[in-house]
Amino acid sequence: MAVTAFATAHLFKIRISTCILTTTWDIPLMTKNKGDIILRDRMEFDLTDDGDDKGNRTTVYGRIDLSSYISVTEKKGLAIKEIFFQVREQNSTLLDNTGVWDWMVADELSSDAGGHVAALKLYATTRAYENAADVGIASPDVICLREYISNTSPNGNVAGTGTAYAYSDRYYGPMDLHPEGYTVVSDLLIGVAADRWLANAGSTLEIDILIIAEEVKVTQERMNDMLQQAQDL
Repeated sequence: MAVTAFATAHLFKIRISTCILTTTWDIPLMTKNKGDIILRDRMEFDLTDDGDDKGNRTTVYGRIDLSSYISVTEKKGLAIKEIFFQVREQNSTLLDNTGVWDWMVADELSSDAGGHVAALKLYATTRAYENAADVGIASPDVICLREYISNTSPNGNVAGTGTAYAYSDRYYGPMDLHPEGYTVVSDLLIGVAADRWLANAGSTLEIDILIIAEEVKVTQERMNDMLQQAQDL
């Protein structure tokens, strides 16, 4: 599979006074059929390290080539059942033996007296939205969406004060948005964007992607609808 890459990382120790962890990843894996296909890919994206723009990533996409499994003339499609994301930091200077991304470290370099919030957003789609801010679970052609959000309390870096950290990991998978599987007849796009993720400013992070899908036949009527939709993008 061919993937267009986006374009090592530095982690830092933090002192946690209070931490609140919230996760919504309790979705069971869809039962695998005998004919299911497991696809794997990897791509990279960088975060800026420039003044007020530090820790940001404007919306970019990686393209997953599905041409081996889809064909308009043969009415062949691919039903996407599950997609899993793993953010990695292969060149970490702190966790270099494991390459694990320390997702709770969002802002230890921040001096925001009023507190700090950071977010990283990942999603799979067949429609290239110009801005990730426009992408939600009700957006057309969005197959799954994952959001990492990290907060610190006010005055978190003032000497002699305690700091509260809160972290959320929200994932809406294909079983949530498209329980029967999302049929595609085109390549798949993986979008990513970030706001103020200072811990990895100026760094490159990696995303491992695992897809469980099934080859399906597409009716001519459905094919016409999907092709018309593609022309309207």
